[in-house]
Amino acid sequence: MTILNTYDGALFVSTITGLAHDLGVHIRLGDDFHEYRDIIKHHRPEQPPAPPLDPDVHDMSSGFWFTGTDAEGKLVFTQAMRDIDLGDLTLAEYLTANFRDFPPASLPVDVPNSRYLPGPAARKITGRVCYHADLWMRPGESSYRGSGLPNVLARLAMVTAIMRGSPDYIFGFIARNHAFKGLGEREGYMHSEPSALHWLRADKPETLVCQMVWMGREDLEHLLTIPPEGVMRAA
Repeated sequence: MTILNTYDGALFVSTITGLAHDLGVHIRLGDDFHEYRDIIKHHRPEQPPAPPLDPDVHDMSSGFWFTGTDAEGKLVFTQAMRDIDLGDLTLAEYLTANFRDFPPASLPVDVPNSRYLPGPAARKITGRVCYHADLWMRPGESSYRGSGLPNVLARLAMVTAIMRGSPDYIFGFIARNHAFKGLGEREGYMHSEPSALHWLRADKPETLVCQMVWMGREDLEHLLTIPPEGVMRAA
């Protein structure tokens, strides 16, 4: 990032954390994923962190996470980022070989019979990418959900990724029913590949279909020009 954009990024982060504070949410940034797992286990035992964030399986040394707690210390928000260096591979090649490492959290899936269908963008994405996952808001927290806070907090992770390492791309997966309701766009993603992941459920004859959402470096820089306050108001 340029010096100007570094300043803009810091201002963006400060604005978002201030908006969260005004709603009574304390935002914390961390990079110890063993600690993150302990926090989730204590506050959200029914839904462990997404498997791709397991520090005993994956190298999480350059990843980071955010938690949000209310005035009583109750966990109300989480999200995390994991760095992946694709090397000479495209994202399509990487996920074709490794998509089974990205199953949905807390959902029994028939992994061997599930599949990944790469789209044209995934065949072109290369370099350093960040995987964005575990974006969660405590159910029933209507005061936060109606505020637009989850939308700006997703942008908080994206801008933090830029400031920490300037990845070439950020990507994630969103269940199709949520994607059709505009979740990816509300979070700030500017691109989507439909029907990328097909998870066959192990507990019932259904398939969970997920879109792949992604952002390039220019898209990420563009986020800095969109005032977070406007995203809150538009929610």
